[in-house]
Amino acid sequence: MNKNFAVEIIESEAGWGQRLDAIEYFETYEEAEKFMKEYNKKNNLSVTPNWYMYASKPIRVDKK
Repeated sequence: MNKNFAVEIIESEAGWGQRLDAIEYFETYEEAEKFMKEYNKKNNLSVTPNWYMYASKPIRVDKK
């Protein structure tokens, strides 16, 4: 089973910047994109909060 796509989970905090919190791996782009959309659906405020987490767009990787 090859894990061909990754989604990075990023923590962002005002005044502190951003940091990589975790990486999730997926076999297909579609699985990775579905995860990203589901993870980010809670980020729907009209203003940016002081602290939040978000999932990046899927990126291609070579992880076996």
